[in-house]
Amino acid sequence: MRGTIFNKSSQFICFADDVDIVGRTFQAVAEQYTKLKREAEKVGLKVNTSKTKYLLAGGTERDRARIGRSVIIDGDEFEVVDEFVYLGSLVTSDNNCSREIRRRIIAGSRAYYGLHKTLRSGKLHPRTKCTMYKTLIRPVVLYGHETWTMLEEDLQALGVFERRVLRTIFGGVCENGVWRRRMNHELAQLYGEPSIQKVAKAGRVQWAGHVVRMPDNNPAKMVFVSNPAGTRRRGAQRARWLDQVEQDLGSVGRSRNWRQSAMDRVRWRNIVTQVKS
Repeated sequence: MRGTIFNKSSQFICFADDVDIVGRTFQAVAEQYTKLKREAEKVGLKVNTSKTKYLLAGGTERDRARIGRSVIIDGDEFEVVDEFVYLGSLVTSDNNCSREIRRRIIAGSRAYYGLHKTLRSGKLHPRTKCTMYKTLIRPVVLYGHETWTMLEEDLQALGVFERRVLRTIFGGVCENGVWRRRMNHELAQLYGEPSIQKVAKAGRVQWAGHVVRMPDNNPAKMVFVSNPAGTRRRGAQRARWLDQVEQDLGSVGRSRNWRQSAMDRVRWRNIVTQVKS
């Protein structure tokens, strides 16, 4: 808890050579960047300003217009962006998970086309091909899915991608000398596994139970139980991650006292299996 953004005006988030400075104000970010730059120069390191970006999270259009296209800190100019990739996930100024999901589907498509010839081969059993899909392609698409808030069109996009792969695996159907594509229900019957949408929902529920069991001073747990301050935007409100978790639990009749159930790992594992199946 000590040293996090919860009780400070700024925080360093570092992994190897990927450094992220989070601050409540521009001044706080500028101060920490200047300190980092000074200390780096002492050991012969230099900040790559062309790769360093500045993002305003949660600001209004007026705030973004006031900042402009670039900011200058300690004589270094940084481009102002609406999104950037950190540790493989897309961070956006408006916290839009749909853009990240589309990006993951594109990455999964690259993996799919790399294995396209193998998935079409008649030398491999379809079950072997399905295993290749579940181990080599689907994880690329679902990277970080535990934290996604998914819209209906996101779920549809995931389903379309999976059916495209399954049609390649199982091929078409010849009826009276005429070939046709397999229908969606035929693919589901042949596949015999939970769909990618159900896997994504189950992963989200599994992560929710993991967060519930975290210590109260864990940053992820504090975000989970906190009530953000501020005004809500006009119009229909976006679905929250927690709302969708409770909706998934409600679909299997487990929404009542689910946080207590999450404390029992075995019981929670069974609930996750129910959500997936």
